[in-house]
Amino acid sequence: MGTGAGRRSPVEPWHLVRTASTVLAVHAHPDDESLSTGALLADLSARGIRVVVVTATRGEEGEIVPGSVAEDATTPLEEIRGLEVRRALAALGVHTHHLLGEAPALEEGASPRRYRDSGMQWVGEGVAGPSDTAGPTSFTHLPEDQEVADLSALIAHERPDVVLGYDDEGTYGHPDHLRAHTVAAAAARAHGLPFIEVSSDPDPEAEVEGLPFAFREQPGSARALEAALRSYRTQLTVLGPLEEGPGGVQVRHVGGQLQDVPLRTGLRLHEPGE
Repeated sequence: MGTGAGRRSPVEPWHLVRTASTVLAVHAHPDDESLSTGALLADLSARGIRVVVVTATRGEEGEIVPGSVAEDATTPLEEIRGLEVRRALAALGVHTHHLLGEAPALEEGASPRRYRDSGMQWVGEGVAGPSDTAGPTSFTHLPEDQEVADLSALIAHERPDVVLGYDDEGTYGHPDHLRAHTVAAAAARAHGLPFIEVSSDPDPEAEVEGLPFAFREQPGSARALEAALRSYRTQLTVLGPLEEGPGGVQVRHVGGQLQDVPLRTGLRLHEPGE
């Protein structure tokens, strides 16, 4: 891939993802792939592009929508959320999913490892920080180079053309999202692959540092996005479609926060050294 003179064009990431044979999307928890990239992944899948999703944790520390799990249920939450992510990915047209730390997303010669959800707490309006109870096996507490090695093993196995992940704000600052950003950037760099960042802010007019994000709409992803989000009955409630702007879906999270999930995605090419 030639760099050309000067700064890369902000349109380039869209050319990269839409001409790829395989795109690897790196996410932190079940539901992130739908909330952050659902419209995009459905669009890419509909175009015949093979999409692979890897999830770092099982979402064990997430809150639960009241009434979504029976009081006498014995199934562990991580198994419930594993089923939810599989249903969501099927709705998006994604048929290949891996968990980081399990082969083939596991460093050669290593025993399987489990990256636990680090949890979070709100440290400001709309901004998350690490949980005080995050244990030693949480994604943010285990060695970063180990996690890069596991993701690198998956890249060698799946041979994607591009790696897709969060920008350096990690959507809303969740510590697992921030770690996923650094791990994905490092693994992509180790393989000489472009790392495409997804904008944390859905507003195309938002000010950003460095290379701006290029936004595109995915209007044909409406049904797939809503179906994927409805798969997460333990984590959120779908309130209905968005009628204005690019369209999309509004959801309410367990803590009562409302989120508009638009049929629009901003992408930029991660610059080396960022």
